[in-house]
Amino acid sequence: MPRYVEDRRMMDGMPGLDRRFGAGCPFCHIVRGVAPARVVREWADVLAIRPRGGGVTPGHVLVLPKTHVPDVAADPVVSALTMRHAAELAAEVGDCNVITSRGTAATQTVLHLHIHVVPRRPGDGIQLPWTAAPQTQTGVGAGAERGSGPGRPGHERRAGTARPASR
Repeated sequence: MPRYVEDRRMMDGMPGLDRRFGAGCPFCHIVRGVAPARVVREWADVLAIRPRGGGVTPGHVLVLPKTHVPDVAADPVVSALTMRHAAELAAEVGDCNVITSRGTAATQTVLHLHIHVVPRRPGDGIQLPWTAAPQTQTGVGAGAERGSGPGRPGHERRAGTARPASR
């Protein structure tokens, strides 16, 4: 069962709480109008705001659904709608990073789906938070330990090489 359904079920017994909003969620507070935010654009189901502190580059925005969804995997329909609006903003910006994270290990700090649209320019000094996976003693990246192969992350096939025969 998706986590957002469980989260909403936990809120069922709370009087006066709209099930579309997460209890204590700062983005839900913004959507409800009980917390301040600089709104950049608003659609029927999605909101674009400036991050607190202005963001990492001028023009950095957060695009978030008005419905509480904890992360990109919790509700694919809401995630797709939110990404559609992030893509509209990205088209206006030009070169940019469009980023979302799922889970604390992936650097998600607010458990409400949000997509960063970060305008970029040459020499802006912004570095992405990713680094190469450490090599094991065999020289194979750490991703291989989880098993890699066709259809799995980290699998690469050189152009011109044959695919394995289907069984």
